[in-house]
Amino acid sequence: MTRFFRRQFTALTLAGLLAGSALAGGEGWTHDFAAAQETAATEGKDLLLDFTGSDWCGWCIKLNEEVFSHEPFKKYAAENFVLVELDYPRSVPQTDEIKAQNAALKDKYQIKGYPTIYLTDAEGRPYAQTGYQAGGPEAYIEHLESLKQVRINRDEHFTAAEAAKGVEKARHLHEAMQAMGDELALTHYGPTIEQIIELDANNEAGLKGHYQDLYTAQTQSAELQTIMRAARQNPEDTVAKIDAFLAQEGLLKSVKQEALAGKSQIQLFIIQDKPTAKATLQAAIDVDPESEMGQMLKGAMERFFPEGE
Repeated sequence: MTRFFRRQFTALTLAGLLAGSALAGGEGWTHDFAAAQETAATEGKDLLLDFTGSDWCGWCIKLNEEVFSHEPFKKYAAENFVLVELDYPRSVPQTDEIKAQNAALKDKYQIKGYPTIYLTDAEGRPYAQTGYQAGGPEAYIEHLESLKQVRINRDEHFTAAEAAKGVEKARHLHEAMQAMGDELALTHYGPTIEQIIELDANNEAGLKGHYQDLYTAQTQSAELQTIMRAARQNPEDTVAKIDAFLAQEGLLKSVKQEALAGKSQIQLFIIQDKPTAKATLQAAIDVDPESEMGQMLKGAMERFFPEGE
């Protein structure tokens, strides 16, 4: 080896060591998503993606201190996952390449808060999302084990779908989506959902209608969230805009319930009109008392408006 190449090799080795030492998760973690995918494919493992703010996010630091830095987790993770830390720090230096990679992955996985933990296959297709969990490394390992079952269920139905046709194939693909939940499926499995809709074109199995309603709800909910962003600055105007939103034709029950619940929150916490907020919350419950949101809103009614108030 010439002196020039020896110097280059030494510089690259040192750069790699320095990059590794910057990982908040410590030994066993990487920043390189593409390299992690290759390793996962070669070793037959899944990816554990930790979207974190290592030098400012309290819950991220807590997760690292309580779980990731402990030997039981390190041992378990080394046997089951390739660990990828995707960091969004305020003061820790990063290369331009890492910044660009992390920005793209934040957009791809639609990260809205930290820490967000995704479990994905080697292709980067997520099958579970989680975050901080109390209880230390043993409890977190148990939690991850339960999430791995989602991958098993998903893949069983994917395999069954490969041998099926028509509506039967659509049903297996749908069950694969249900193993992960509608929200994750909508966000990351668009082509599969489009295939389900095409296979059940006449809505024979009710799957086309199911996913079309989900798409509609997603669009309507996004419109509502845009309205709600101005609540603290202009609460009265926001309430008026929610009323106009509620007057639209074709509004799904789930979104109507969400809108009324949001309106009640503004009336209670910002405008501080408790009687009106209570009436609005009751209207939200009445939209669909037995839905998951309806049950949650009943709990909110008991908490914020005890009997007699």
